[in-house]
Amino acid sequence: MLAEVITIGDELLLGQTVDTNSAWMGGVLASHGIALHRITSISDNAPEIVAALDDARERVDLILMTGGLGPTRDDITKETLADYFEMPLEMDQDVLRNITAWFEGRGLPMLPVNEAQAMLPRGCTVLPNPRGTAMGMWFETADRGRDQVVISMPGVPYEMKGLVLEEVLPRVQTKWSLPTRYHRTVLTQGIGESYLSQIVNEWEEGLSARGVSIAYLPAPGQVRVRLSAASQDEADARQRVDEAMHAFLALAGEHVIAEEDVSAAEALVRLLTEQGATLATAESCTGGAIAAAVTSVAGSSAVFEGAVVAYANAVKVAALAVDPQFIERDGAVSESVVTAMANGARASMGTTYALATSGIAGPGGGTPEKPVGTIWIALATPHGTEARCLKLGKDRGRNVQRTVLECLAWLIRTARAHSAD
Repeated sequence: MLAEVITIGDELLLGQTVDTNSAWMGGVLASHGIALHRITSISDNAPEIVAALDDARERVDLILMTGGLGPTRDDITKETLADYFEMPLEMDQDVLRNITAWFEGRGLPMLPVNEAQAMLPRGCTVLPNPRGTAMGMWFETADRGRDQVVISMPGVPYEMKGLVLEEVLPRVQTKWSLPTRYHRTVLTQGIGESYLSQIVNEWEEGLSARGVSIAYLPAPGQVRVRLSAASQDEADARQRVDEAMHAFLALAGEHVIAEEDVSAAEALVRLLTEQGATLATAESCTGGAIAAAVTSVAGSSAVFEGAVVAYANAVKVAALAVDPQFIERDGAVSESVVTAMANGARASMGTTYALATSGIAGPGGGTPEKPVGTIWIALATPHGTEARCLKLGKDRGRNVQRTVLECLAWLIRTARAHSAD
């Protein structure tokens, strides 16, 4: 089944608000056998809303709209939909009582503009929104020769998500017989999309005959690979995807750092937790970004001991016991210094592993011998310490991002290898 999303609001078009609603809905709808055909963002005015609706109704049977349902004058979605479906606005007493209770429960005065939110199109199905004061609205029509549903929801993500999960999906599943869509996603690192595709080329050519689709989702330094299948029988879809994924994993080999849809940091925390291992970091050019990535994962306290952000050379010496002669002889961005940083962090915090970084992230600071993007990383383990030199680009943010990913992936592969020993 195909659906479209229409997001409404000038703040989206001006870049003041990022549209996370559509991405979230795409994932949730796909997992229920509903594929998004198109996402459209429009300004909050009646002609644009009407034009977007007319356009979408030529293509799909299910249209989900978010935004434009607030209490202020610039929120005109409700009035526009009432005119569009020729349903005059009227006061819904049940909704009014709920809105009144919402304000009373928070000790807030209810203004006339809030009361007006209980004015809803006569004939639409009201979708209760216990998280806010803007109700969802469900419109059904068959004036184009087929049943169509248009759903209007508030743009606040917290409220929209509740409506989709508690009201929209159960009603859609009742109205239409939907197939089960099963997905599996894995994370690869250290290989580009085109090179990865080349490795699995022959396998990929046979996917469609097995009713499995593939998507490559690249990001700096990594590629997510998603396999999907749809069927009225969930077990059938799952079996087809699992068999295809088993073959992919065998072909992709060590490039795969996570066999499920998680970040590299999540994969690392799970692996170290299983092994009972611990980690510390000593960071210069990454400024604590590795530590931030790891500690953003729930449960990371079981494996992460601490970090030293040794930006200045004096801190490298005082906090990590780096020999000053290494810095004077080789410079802070060097194999000797980053190795000493990793060893110092591991020794001082008593961890199984320690990661260290020192480099020239940019955009300035480079030299002919060490241009911008030259970054040394080191990994200290119970079996010894290794260092690597990365040659990245000139964008500071991407350099930090790539370095963090390289470090996490390196430790994942190393910890796996040690576990297999």
